[in-house]
Amino acid sequence: MIRIGLVDLDTSHPKAFTKILNGMPGVKVNALWDGRDVWPEGYDDQFARENDIPHVCKKLEDMLEHVDAVMIHGVNWDKHVDRAYPFLEAKKPVLIDKPMVGKVRDIYALLELHVTHGTPVFGGSALRYAQEIPLLRSQADRIGEVSTVVATGPGDFFSYGIHTTELAQGMIGTGANYVEYVAENKSSFVAVTYHNGFVLMLQLQQPFHEWSMCLYSATGMHTVRIDPSHMYEAFLQHFIDMVNGKEIPFTLEAPLEAVKIHIAAKLSRQHGGKIYLSEIPAEEGFDGAAYAAEYAAAKRRGA
Repeated sequence: MIRIGLVDLDTSHPKAFTKILNGMPGVKVNALWDGRDVWPEGYDDQFARENDIPHVCKKLEDMLEHVDAVMIHGVNWDKHVDRAYPFLEAKKPVLIDKPMVGKVRDIYALLELHVTHGTPVFGGSALRYAQEIPLLRSQADRIGEVSTVVATGPGDFFSYGIHTTELAQGMIGTGANYVEYVAENKSSFVAVTYHNGFVLMLQLQQPFHEWSMCLYSATGMHTVRIDPSHMYEAFLQHFIDMVNGKEIPFTLEAPLEAVKIHIAAKLSRQHGGKIYLSEIPAEEGFDGAAYAAEYAAAKRRGA
């Protein structure tokens, strides 16, 4: 039996993921700990009762004896590295929900921890594993060499917009060189140029809730709309496969590069021009505490 732990209960994902994981053969969500950045005292006990989770831990480290791997769901991404540390040190695989981190310094810290302890780290956006992506990849011969991709999606610029960037990465991979904020008209338009000259156009904060992607090649325009209704299953199956020691199509650098793309886009919007990913200062990023406070306030309002 693979025993999974939940670290923080901030979003809708812990409940949705628990239901899917408990339905997998040989998998059980066995323990939880909540840092109360969003929910009040007592919510953790209620969540455990409603979702058949036997252990509610009062200290994060108390979870170690009850789990084989953990998932981190805190909306304050500035705490993700600290939350992950005791489990990485104990060789227990970690899933960090999107966005994995929010600052360049935390990208370096997470990569260093991963290398130092050799513990598997998974995470980012489930849209990377949307079922439409392998289908599109299987048509590579028909599509031909792709010169440009346009990916669109809803939500705020970073915490939700990163879904769109990771969706595109699922198709085209990594290797971004520089980013330029192009325009803003209800949506935000960002150009990402890769080291090989390839261009990814991101339309973030679109005004309707749908993800889509257009590939342009000599054979024409190839468009796909994403059905998000079953994307969690593939995402979580990859995580369980990783816990089981299987090789999966995942590198930690990919979702971390997506974070850098968004930081570069923010800097380009503020200062103009091209922002090279290799030149972003370590202190740059997005404020996780401020976002968590806004998120918690919205939840209290019932939003």
